[in-house]
Amino acid sequence: MKKYILTAVSLLLVMIGAAYFYINKGHFEFGKKTNSHVTVSKAEEATAKAELKKSFDSATPKGKMPAYENMSDNELMEEVHGMTHQKVKAEQKWGSSEITKDKILKLNDVIKNKDFKDENVKDMLLEILEPWTRGDFSNAVSAHNRIWEYQDGTIGKATRLLTAAEEKEYIKQKF
Repeated sequence: MKKYILTAVSLLLVMIGAAYFYINKGHFEFGKKTNSHVTVSKAEEATAKAELKKSFDSATPKGKMPAYENMSDNELMEEVHGMTHQKVKAEQKWGSSEITKDKILKLNDVIKNKDFKDENVKDMLLEILEPWTRGDFSNAVSAHNRIWEYQDGTIGKATRLLTAAEEKEYIKQKF
């Protein structure tokens, strides 16, 4: 009987440890966690949104516009993937590219007019970019994960959109 109790207690402890690990790695949230979200007031979030819109609408500085027309299919996909990093929460991110309206419009135009080796990649990128041309990035998590899965990603799946304050901080750190 003691053996069964000991086994049951051991199993229970393992399950509790696994649940603790799962919760603390950010896979499950109970309310707001300080290490997952930047906590800001509604006014600060509104200000951050306005600043992001201004940043998006501002002209890309001279000499900062990538030569998309000279990029390979894979480089274009990496550019879109790098742009998603500005918008999404992911455990790991490799590479980044600041999003501006000029860059989105040029990138979209180049992809539309380029012959891709894999037309499915072209179609995927155009589907991702179409709402971005209007400033709608609500698809950024699915966009990131579509590219990530296409590239056989194993670490760094996007889990949610960043808040405006988090995105503003990301831009400050990266660009």
